[in-house]
Amino acid sequence: MTGEAPDDAAVLEALFGNSPQGLFVLDDELRVLRYNRAGRGVSGLSEEEVLGSRVEEFAPGLEPESVQKLAREAIATGMPVRKRLIRGPSPSDPDQTLTLEMSFFPLAGAGQGRPAVVTVVEDMTAQQADTDRLAVLSAVHASVGSTLDTPATAGELVQALVPGFADAAAVDLLEDVGAPPVNSPLRRAAFAPRRAERGREEGVSRPFPFPTPYTQALNDLRARLVPVSSGAEWLATSPEGFAPLIEAGVHSMIVAPLTTGEGPLGLLTLYRTGLKPFEDADLGIARQIAATAAAHLDNARRYRREHEAATALHRRLQPNALPDLSAVDADYVYLPEGAGGGWFDVIPLSGTRVALVVGDVAGHGVEAAATMGQLRIALRTLTLQDLETDELLTHLDEVAAHVAATSGGDAGGPVATCAISVYDPVTRRCTMVRAGHPAPVVVEPDGTPLTVHVPEGPALGEGGGRVFTPAVVELAPGSLLAHCTTGLFVRRDRGDGGTARTGEPGTPASNTSSRPPPAR
Repeated sequence: MTGEAPDDAAVLEALFGNSPQGLFVLDDELRVLRYNRAGRGVSGLSEEEVLGSRVEEFAPGLEPESVQKLAREAIATGMPVRKRLIRGPSPSDPDQTLTLEMSFFPLAGAGQGRPAVVTVVEDMTAQQADTDRLAVLSAVHASVGSTLDTPATAGELVQALVPGFADAAAVDLLEDVGAPPVNSPLRRAAFAPRRAERGREEGVSRPFPFPTPYTQALNDLRARLVPVSSGAEWLATSPEGFAPLIEAGVHSMIVAPLTTGEGPLGLLTLYRTGLKPFEDADLGIARQIAATAAAHLDNARRYRREHEAATALHRRLQPNALPDLSAVDADYVYLPEGAGGGWFDVIPLSGTRVALVVGDVAGHGVEAAATMGQLRIALRTLTLQDLETDELLTHLDEVAAHVAATSGGDAGGPVATCAISVYDPVTRRCTMVRAGHPAPVVVEPDGTPLTVHVPEGPALGEGGGRVFTPAVVELAPGSLLAHCTTGLFVRRDRGDGGTARTGEPGTPASNTSSRPPPAR
């Protein structure tokens, strides 16, 4: 194929006239010799403001030092510098932030006052905005839901959104999920930044005025983007309550309902003051954020509800009061750290004997508390049959295996641990046996600890007539015998447990002024 070579000047004119990218020809002092108006941000400037000027003179906010460094690098090395991102306010509209991709191509034969480098500018503002939105969504997925505590989850959410996506964010939760949302009080669960919170403090519960974007979102369960100005009609529903919005300079907000299958949980509200107003694309991301947050908040709410039920059941199944004992003085500390399956019991037996029992059921929640209740009742029934101490655990092991099998649990797996001590004040002998549980502690009247080796049997739950080997020790009058649950070894400052101080056979119990060791 033959033909005349294209005229370089014609090619250059075509590029400057038709290129959708911004083109800038700079001299060796980085002054603009020629440019086209496709460059984002310069279309609103006059030629006199651009031609003959350096970047810092007509675009002082666009990282001029970085631009100069990149341009000089291209001139010095003779190699192109490609696709470097520069962010800053638009030269013609300082309220708008631009993200520009710049490439620098050195020109041959550069000299004083002559063209030295061509800068190609690609507007990446929209693409960067999409990237920033996805980064916010990723941050929410990564940081929200690390705990099953509702206030903490709400706090994680607002911290993930401020200041990258919003200037302020609030989470308000309905006090009664499932009730009609109109006029229902909402409790402020979290707000960021804390220093900017005004009008509704964390923990405060009250309904939002009606009709407002807040109540509308609760009613139709649709997220909405709301421009905010002093003349908005809905602000008149509570001029004093909404005054902080106007005083803070809020110009745009998103109200997104937090919903589950049972209905609305509450609201996520995002506010902007200094950032540019929210766009429809921001509303789409806000919907996804609200859906993610609602799932975590609902998990936390369900956990709290089950935790409260299990705690109530657990307390209900513990002894209300210790029995009157003629030969020992018994006491206990019960400080439940969670809704687990720890239990204790003090059981009077024939011949002034007494049994001290402490146990731990695997797991937490209502199921663990219910299992604990079954084992406690079963053991109390077995002890009243005057079985040998080691036989108590053999039979209780069968009960635990049956409970696991009938409850759909892991048959044959550990169900609980337990330790039993039976003290006979007539002989002063104490028989101790344990199944996967910490051994009891014995302290002599003078405060000296007494080492007692109690063979550790297997945890309860397998059944099959397993044997548990007891240990027998003679206790001096005034000795202290203490049991604890396994939580003592996790948190030594909390717990529940039982203690007994022995006394003379047939005489009133001795002083119990010494504090029992804490146990879970």
